[in-house]
Amino acid sequence: MKRKTFINTISLASGGAIILPTAGLLQSCEYQPKNRVTLQKEDIGFLNEIGETILPATEASPGAKAAEIGNFMYSIFQDCMEPENQAIFLSGLNELDAQAAALFNTSFIDASPIEKTKLHEKIQLEAIIYNEEQEGMEEILPHYFDLFKNLTTYGYFTSEIGMTIARDYLPIPGKYEACISYKIGDRPWAT
Repeated sequence: MKRKTFINTISLASGGAIILPTAGLLQSCEYQPKNRVTLQKEDIGFLNEIGETILPATEASPGAKAAEIGNFMYSIFQDCMEPENQAIFLSGLNELDAQAAALFNTSFIDASPIEKTKLHEKIQLEAIIYNEEQEGMEEILPHYFDLFKNLTTYGYFTSEIGMTIARDYLPIPGKYEACISYKIGDRPWAT
C-alpha cells in the first residue's frame, strides 16, 4: 500500500470516528429541567431571573435583580415559609423551568427576556383561572406564581433600592401633612 493511500484511509477513518460520536452527542442536547426537592443556594440566580422578569429594570430605577431579590426569596423560603407553601414554591420552580424547556428548549435562566415575559404572562393567566376556581373553598392554597410575585414586590419595595430609588424618600421626616398634592407620574412615598 502506498503511503498516500494509507494516510487518506486513516484520515477518513479517524474523521468518521470523531464525527459519529459528536452526532450522537448532539442528539441528546435537549435541555432537561431540574427537579428540585429542596431550595439550594445555586437557585438564587434562578430566583433573581424570576424577580427581574416580574420587576425589570427601567430608565427610572433598577430591577429586582439589582435589589438581590433571589437572596431575599431564599431567606424567606428557608426561615419563614410554612411547609405547604414551600412545597408549592418548589413545585412552581420546577413547573416554570419545565414549561420553559417545553416552549423554548432551554432553561428559564437562558431564555431571552421576551420569552421569559411571554411565559410569565401565560402563567399569570393560569394563576387567575386557578384563583377563580379556588373562590368559596374552605382552604385556599396560593398559586405558585402569586408566591413569586408577592415575594418579589415585597422584597423589592422593602429593599434600599425600592425605598430610595423606586419611591420618593425623605430620610428625615418633616411635619405631619394629612393631604399632600399628587400629580400623575409622581412616585409614591416610601414610609
